Amino acid sequence: MSDRVKIKPIAPDLAQSSPTTKSYRRRAVPWALVGVVAIVLVASLVMRYLPEQITYEGIAFDQAPDVNQETDPNAPLPFRDVKLERSEAAAREILATFGALQDRVEFERLGLETYRADYDAIIDMANAADAAFAKREFDDAIAQYRAATDALLTYVQRQEDSFEQNLNAGIAAIANRNVNRAKTSLAVAATHRPNEPALSQAQDRLANLPETNRLIREAQRAILRNDYAAAESFLVKADELDPFTEDIEKQLQDLRRLRGDEEYNELITSGYAALNSGQLDEAKRIFENALGKRPNDSGAKTGLNEVLKRSDNDAIATLKARAERQERAENLRAAMQTYSTVLELEPNLQFALDGFERNRETVSLLAAVERILADPDMLSSNKEFENAQEILNDARSHEPMQDRHASKIDRLSHLLETASKPLPIVLVSDRSMQVRLATVGELEPFDRKELTLRPGRYLITGSANGCRDVRKTIVVAEGMAPVAIVCDEPI
Repeated sequence: MSDRVKIKPIAPDLAQSSPTTKSYRRRAVPWALVGVVAIVLVASLVMRYLPEQITYEGIAFDQAPDVNQETDPNAPLPFRDVKLERSEAAAREILATFGALQDRVEFERLGLETYRADYDAIIDMANAADAAFAKREFDDAIAQYRAATDALLTYVQRQEDSFEQNLNAGIAAIANRNVNRAKTSLAVAATHRPNEPALSQAQDRLANLPETNRLIREAQRAILRNDYAAAESFLVKADELDPFTEDIEKQLQDLRRLRGDEEYNELITSGYAALNSGQLDEAKRIFENALGKRPNDSGAKTGLNEVLKRSDNDAIATLKARAERQERAENLRAAMQTYSTVLELEPNLQFALDGFERNRETVSLLAAVERILADPDMLSSNKEFENAQEILNDARSHEPMQDRHASKIDRLSHLLETASKPLPIVLVSDRSMQVRLATVGELEPFDRKELTLRPGRYLITGSANGCRDVRKTIVVAEGMAPVAIVCDEPI
């Protein structure tokens, strides 16, 4: 770069000397006028070559114009000096912004590889402003400096916006493991800010992306084979290649959770296997280990409870033997109580469930049979007769009843057979009495009436005007005498 040229303002000769008186003497040489002409010629040469020597970088404002070098030191030009100072201050403020932007563009190489022509055009605008300033066209120069600064600011903003857009698109493509899209976006970003560290980091990730994709695919295949250790190894290597991809870390977390669940389920399964095979100590150790890992797991809690309950095997065996003895002794209610005690210790023991239900049914059937045998006349009721038939069938199909109470079943069977055969009966009355037979209904007035009824107990009622109601309970049996329904108590 050529040496900077200082702008030296020319001081016009605003002071005039007093008029000289005419003299006939020989006139002296006007040296002051000659000096002024010489200064004007020098200034013209400076103005001719100044635009070539001053660039947008090199305008020197460090020193105020020294007008005393061009004119008489005793002839200051205040108005021009003030305007020049103000113009310098305005230009300096604008150029400070321009210079900072230019330094950034040059240092960061913002778009210079691709958009050099746009950048050079802005520099030309700044050079044109320098030329105007050198010509003392201060307003035009300042306007051109401002236009150049605005253009450079727009240039920088455009480079930054496009860079950010394409960098983000490239990073997103890497996260989605799309090699071609990432490559395209990052290539465009590199045309704007090639020295940006974030771009270098993304380019490094892109270089590793094919291998990262391969490792992730291998991990997915390993998961399908239930080879979780191999899958984790592949994902760890992928994470080392690209630790910035969140998807890899998420896959690792999911895999470790899946692997942990698998191992935990195997542990619980082994605990129940030990429990079912009677290895109570081993089962207890396994379930306690499982609860140490997952304190609130219901499967482990249930298993441990099973172990603790089955640890009472000796007591349960004793209770079982007692219940069986009580059954043989026909002490069925006591046997039920013993089985109930076993179920309090172990609700799912099948022998206790079966024993309790067996004895409950035996007690219920035996009570029903004995009730009918104790009062066979109830079989006159159709409902009771049908119920007795069901009880007989249940008793015959219930093994303990057949084994221990066969005689009672036979008696019930005989009663039902007898009760199923109707017998003749004769009723005697007078036609004034309204007679009602409970199982038959209202009878028409009669003097004598013959009926056929099943053996058993019946209720007969009669009513007539002027007579107290008659109520009789009869038992129909073979060869019974006629039954009279007449007014015994007139009123």
